Amino acid sequence: MDRKEMIKQLGEHFGVKPKYLSVPSFAYEIRTENEVYTIDRHGGITRGDGEPITMEEILNQQLEPEPLTDQEESDEVQMNQTETDEAAQNAESTNLLEELSGVEVKLNFEEHTADSLKNIINMLYSKQRLIMMAFETEEAFMDDGFAEDLNKPEIKDLEGLKEALEELGTNRCPGFQIDFNEKTFTFKLHSSNLNPERIKALQDLCVLIANYGRTLNRASYKQAQDDNPKYALRTWLIRIGMNGPEYKETRKTLLKHLEGSGAFRKVDENDET
Repeated sequence: MDRKEMIKQLGEHFGVKPKYLSVPSFAYEIRTENEVYTIDRHGGITRGDGEPITMEEILNQQLEPEPLTDQEESDEVQMNQTETDEAAQNAESTNLLEELSGVEVKLNFEEHTADSLKNIINMLYSKQRLIMMAFETEEAFMDDGFAEDLNKPEIKDLEGLKEALEELGTNRCPGFQIDFNEKTFTFKLHSSNLNPERIKALQDLCVLIANYGRTLNRASYKQAQDDNPKYALRTWLIRIGMNGPEYKETRKTLLKHLEGSGAFRKVDENDET
């Protein structure tokens, strides 16, 4: 049983809405009246006291209710009046993962400059076709001429970047939005094929793009070559820091739906892996 199905079953079992904890744990939390269960990124489950517990143990355990006080009995009567509505809301929440059509990753830009934020936009434009293939989406981060138009004026500071973006129009770059008041920027991906693994992969990718953008003097917005998409994306992922065993599953998720070979730049059709 994969983690997605596990979370769904636990939510239905307890009649509660699973809570996604986002970075850095990428875990889900199931909070009941008597316990808090945490499902980590690998599908491991722990109780509130940190002790591990299996899915079977949770589903098979019989909880003994404590005797109700007079006040609790009164509260229970009141709660029963809204039980039907709450059950409907809980049933709706269990379908959250299946119905999810988009995801956002919001990060602070306090350590960023106008140049580093522009680097992020340039990188997204350069690799957006590969990223779209990875997430099986037709929704681009920005239109075809946006990055080129953004790089035409001389931008010296954040205020200049803000003015340039406002002049170009936020509707031209719906997949990357900067809030200069909150000092945050948000990656927005729309896809009908999202699951926990892909959501985690997007979060990892966005964090590394943001960090890498600060290290570059000037990122190119030139579109990546498409004759071997898997190789092009893999080498770029390694370049921005997605290497080592920590990111093995993330790389696998991102490269899964790309054609070509991850090992060789030029390959014959029969050599695709």
